[in-house]
Amino acid sequence: METEAGHVAARRTARLWLRWAIVAAAVIGLASCESAAEVRAQDAAQCSSYGFKPGTDAFANCLQQESLARRHQLYQMETWPGPPYWWSVPPPPLPR
Repeated sequence: METEAGHVAARRTARLWLRWAIVAAAVIGLASCESAAEVRAQDAAQCSSYGFKPGTDAFANCLQQESLARRHQLYQMETWPGPPYWWSVPPPPLPR
C-alpha cells in the first residue's frame, strides 16, 4: 500500500517532467524561427544556384517565384484536411 508521501512525490515528479517538456517544446519552436532576412538570403542563394545574376530581372523573378512557392506550401499545410476518414474510424468491439 502506497503512502500519501509516495503520491505527493509521484505528482511532483510528473509536474517536473511536464515543465521540462513545455520548456523543451518552446525552445525547439523558437529555434526553428527564421527572420525575413534569413529567408531572403536562402532564396537569393537558391536563385544564384540556378544561374541567375543578382540585380537582373530574371533574378528578381526567381525571388518572387521562390516566395510564391513557399507561400503555396504553407497554404497547403494549413488547409490539409487531415488523414483519410477511415483513420478515425474506431476499431470494432472485442468479442466477449
